[in-house]
Amino acid sequence: MLHAMLRDLLAHKGRVVMTLIAIALGVTATVGSWVVSDSIAATLAGQETRNDVGVSVQSPGKEPLLTSADRERLARTPGVGRADGVIVGRAGLVGRGGKFVKTTTVLDRAGTNWSNDKRFVVNAGRPPAGPGQVALSKADADSAGIKVGDTVHVLLSDGRSDSPEVSALFTYRRLGPEATSNSHGVSDAEPVMAYDTATAGKLLGRRFHRIELTAAAGASAGAIKAAVRHAVPGDYLVETGAALNDAAVQQSESEAQELRMTMLPFAAVALLVGVFVIANTFTMLVSRRTRQFALLRAVGARKSQVRKGIIAEAAVLGVAGGTLGMPAGVALGPSMISVMRPGADVDFTVSPVAVLLGYGVALLVTVPAAYHSARRAAAVPPVAALRTDAVVPRETKRRRNVIGLSCVVVAMVMVAGTADPSASNLARIIALVGAVLGVIGAIALAPFFAGVLLRPLTRLLGTESRPAVRLGLRNAGGDPRRTSGTATAITVGLALVCAFATLSASFSALIASTTRANVPTTTTVLQSAAGGESSLTPAEADRVKKLRGVSQVAGSREALVGLTYKGGRTERRISAIEPAGLKGVLTPNITAGSPDLKRGVVISQNQADMMDLGMNDTITLHLDATHSVTQTVVGIYDATELQASIYLDVAKAPASLRKQITTLYASGPDPAAARDSIRAAFHDRPDVSLGDRETLVKQGVDQQSLAFTLMYAMFGVAILIAVFGVVNTLVLSVMERTREIGVIRAVGATRLLVRRSIRAESIVISLFGALLGVVVGVPAGAVMQHAMFGQQLWDFSLPTGVIGLSLTGIAIAAVLAAMWPARSAARTNMPAAIATE
Repeated sequence: MLHAMLRDLLAHKGRVVMTLIAIALGVTATVGSWVVSDSIAATLAGQETRNDVGVSVQSPGKEPLLTSADRERLARTPGVGRADGVIVGRAGLVGRGGKFVKTTTVLDRAGTNWSNDKRFVVNAGRPPAGPGQVALSKADADSAGIKVGDTVHVLLSDGRSDSPEVSALFTYRRLGPEATSNSHGVSDAEPVMAYDTATAGKLLGRRFHRIELTAAAGASAGAIKAAVRHAVPGDYLVETGAALNDAAVQQSESEAQELRMTMLPFAAVALLVGVFVIANTFTMLVSRRTRQFALLRAVGARKSQVRKGIIAEAAVLGVAGGTLGMPAGVALGPSMISVMRPGADVDFTVSPVAVLLGYGVALLVTVPAAYHSARRAAAVPPVAALRTDAVVPRETKRRRNVIGLSCVVVAMVMVAGTADPSASNLARIIALVGAVLGVIGAIALAPFFAGVLLRPLTRLLGTESRPAVRLGLRNAGGDPRRTSGTATAITVGLALVCAFATLSASFSALIASTTRANVPTTTTVLQSAAGGESSLTPAEADRVKKLRGVSQVAGSREALVGLTYKGGRTERRISAIEPAGLKGVLTPNITAGSPDLKRGVVISQNQADMMDLGMNDTITLHLDATHSVTQTVVGIYDATELQASIYLDVAKAPASLRKQITTLYASGPDPAAARDSIRAAFHDRPDVSLGDRETLVKQGVDQQSLAFTLMYAMFGVAILIAVFGVVNTLVLSVMERTREIGVIRAVGATRLLVRRSIRAESIVISLFGALLGVVVGVPAGAVMQHAMFGQQLWDFSLPTGVIGLSLTGIAIAAVLAAMWPARSAARTNMPAAIATE
C-alpha cells in the first residue's frame, strides 16, 4: 500500500519538485535566522576574557569617585599584589575633513588611560609614552581611515581639545559586562582612545572609574573581596574578576537569545506562509488523485492505510525539503550577518541545533499541513472517490463560513468595546487579540470572498474582455477554494506588511504632530553629534547662556529609570529639565493640570493611561542606585513613544544626571539672531550639532522608519514564498488540465492565447490575495496604533506608498510567476493531451 502510493508520487516529478521547493523555502528562512543568531552568539561568547584581575572596585553610578589615595590604600590590602586605577573620561575623535567620528561607545566613556596589563592588545605601533601621543581602537581608526603616525584632533570635556599623534592601534579586552548608558551595575566600556596614565589624568580627570586589584601568588580573590568590602562604602561595587567574566558571558548569551527571539518570529511568519502553500499543494494533489485512492479502497485498503500513506508521503517530502532548505539557510547566513552587523567581525558558526532545526521544522510544517488532506482522502467512499473532479462537501463550506463570520463579528465587538483611547493595558491587549481574531476570520472566509468576487466579475466582463482574460478569470473563479488557498499565502504576507506600514505611518505622523506641538519654531536645538546615547555637558549649556541674543536655555537630561506606582513597578524614560523650559523653549500640549515642575512631575497621556495614573497620584522615580524621589502628578501632556514620558525638575535629579544633557533648547527675543549667535559660537565644534524643530521631526521619523526596515525585509521573504505558491498552484493546475488545454488548442487557440490565459489567471489570483491582504492589514494596523499609542482607531495614517508599491510588485511577481507554467501549457502536445484520460 505505502509502496504503491510513494511510487505514484515519484512518478509525478513535477508535483514532487513543486512541493519540495515550497518546503525548502520555509526551512531556509528558519535555518538562516538560527545560523545568524548562533554566529553572533559564538562571537560574543568567544571574546577573550581577562584573568589578571582578582577583584574590581568600581565607583557607584556614573561619576568616577575613586582617588589615588584609595588606590594606594587598597594596594595595601592583604593578598593584593598590585592595584591599577582605570580612568574613564569624555573624549571624541575628529576624523579627516573635520568630521566627527561616530563610535559605539558614548563620549563620556570613550577615553581611558593605558596600562601594561591584559586590557590592551597592540595591533600596530607602540603604546603611548607621554604627552602628544595617543592609542586608538583599531576598529574606530579603520572606520575613520586613520593610521599609526597620523595626527588626530580629540575633543575633551569643557570645550577643550588635544592634537596628539597616533602611536598605536589596539584591541580592547573588557572586564565584565559591556557598559550601557544607564547602567549602575558593574560594567566596562570599550574605549576609543587611550593616553598614558599621567596624560590621561590631566586631560580626562584624575579620579578613577574603578581600581583593579591583582592577587598575589597564592592569595584568594574571595578573601580579598571580603577585606575590600569592609574597606569601602557600601554603595561601591566590589566583585571578583571571575564573577565579572561570568557576568560578561551571561550578557553575551542574553544578547544572543534576544537576537534569536527577534529573528525567529519573522522566520515563523515565513513558515506560516509556507504552511498555506504546502497545505494548498497537498489539497490539490489529494483532490486530483481521488481515482487512485478509490482503486486502493476498492481492492481492500482501509481508511487508516490511505491516511497513513499520505502522511508518510508528507514525511518523506519533509525530510527531502529539509535536506534542500538546510544548506540553503546556512548559505544565506553570511549575507544576513553582513546586513545586520555591517563591518563587524563575526565568526560564522553552524551548530548541530541548526541542522536538526531544519529537519524538525520541515516535518512539523509538512505533516500537519498534509493531515487535513489525508483525512479528506481517507473519508471519501470508494464510489464517490471515482469522481475525477474535486468536490468540497457543502457542510464543509458552510462550517468554514460560519466559523470565519463568527470570528469577524467577535473581533469587531472586542475592538469596538476597547476603542476608548484612555483604555487600560488589559483593554489594549483585548483589542490586539480582536485584531488577530479578525484576520483569522477573514482568512477563513477567503473562499467565500473569492466566489462572491470572481464569479460575478467573470460574468460582468463577458464578451467585453479579451479571450485570455476571460479564460484566466474563468479558471480562477471556477475553483474558489483553490484560488483562495493559493492567494491566502499572499494575503498573510501582505497583511503583515500593511499592518506594520500603517503602524509606521501613524507613528511618523504622531511624531511630527507632537514634536511640532511641543517645540516652537523659534527654538534652536543642540545635540551631541556622536548620536546614540552620547550627551552634551553643562559647559555647552553655560556657553549658550552667555551668548548675545540668547535669553532662554533649558537642557533635557533623558534617562531610563525605575518607576514605582500604585499599580506596580516598571521602567520609563524620563527627562530632567529646568522648570522654566516647559514654558518657553518647549511648549508641551498640556491636556490636564499644569507644567509646573516645582510642584511635581508632568507625565505623557499615553503612559498615564497605561499605568492608570491621574492628577495628584504619586509615583517614585528610582534615578540611580542611591537616589529616589517621590513626586505628585501635576500635569499630563501629549507625547510619542520616542519622547521621554515624564518631565522632572532637574534640581531633584542627582549630580551625575544633571551633567548629561541629551538635548539643549535655546531661544531669544529675536530667534534668528539667537540661532546665528549659537551657530557662530559652535562653528569649530564638530561634536555639537545644531538644528531646529524640523530636525527633531526628521530624527524621530528616520529612527522609527529604520526600526521597521528589517520587518519589511523579512515579510518580503514570506511574500516571496507566497508568490512561489502561485507558481506551484499554476504548475499543478496545468498538469491536471492537460486534456482541457489540448482541446482548447485543438479548436484553434494559439500558444500565445494559452500563455496569456495562464498569465491572467496568475494575476487574478495574486491580486485577489494582495487586495484581501490590504483590506485585512490596514485595519489591523489601525488597531495596533490605537493599542500602542493610545490614539483613536480612526486616527491612523494610510501608507499609500507602501500599498501602491506592494500591489505593483505583486502584479509584476504574478507575471513572472506565470512564465514557466504558461510556457509549459503552451507547449502541450495536442494529440497526446486529447488522448489523456
